[in-house]
Amino acid sequence: MLNLCQVCSKEPSKYKCPKCALMSCSLGCTQSHKIYCAPKPTETVPKDTKDLSNGAAADPLKDIHEGEPLKLEDLGSSIQLQKLFEQYPGLRRRLQEIYKITLEEEWDQEQNQVSMGNHHRRHRGGHKRGVWTAEKGFNRGLGKVRKWRESCEDGESVGSDAEGFMKFMALVAGTHENPT
Repeated sequence: MLNLCQVCSKEPSKYKCPKCALMSCSLGCTQSHKIYCAPKPTETVPKDTKDLSNGAAADPLKDIHEGEPLKLEDLGSSIQLQKLFEQYPGLRRRLQEIYKITLEEEWDQEQNQVSMGNHHRRHRGGHKRGVWTAEKGFNRGLGKVRKWRESCEDGESVGSDAEGFMKFMALVAGTHENPT
């Protein structure tokens, strides 16, 4: 089976990053990835390694998430995620907005607004999305995430929110770079 590009997840991969071995399909995806590339660790270090000078952990941000995707149950206790939210205050709000559009209540509210707005218009086959399902909600949220990611990669979305979002994506995907 042909592997898809690990950046855009749309095209077959052709190129391999020399630093982290991530596969990409095009120069655009390669350049987009290069900004956030974190080399794969060459040696394994025990998690309980202590810095002998002060008795503290050598790098408090190195935890179970490094090099592997972040597990949903670990999100709440992730030090990296908390640091991202502190560094990029708009990130939490944007993620909450994306989550909110996946909910049934939001779906129903928008459906009612659409039907009330078109009450006096004579449209053929209006904008009916049907009954909310978890799959429809998930796909709706995924679409927003995909659009945001693509706008960041294309350079259309810039600023601290975009930078924070790309770091969030890298953290969740397990390709994040631990700040020192």
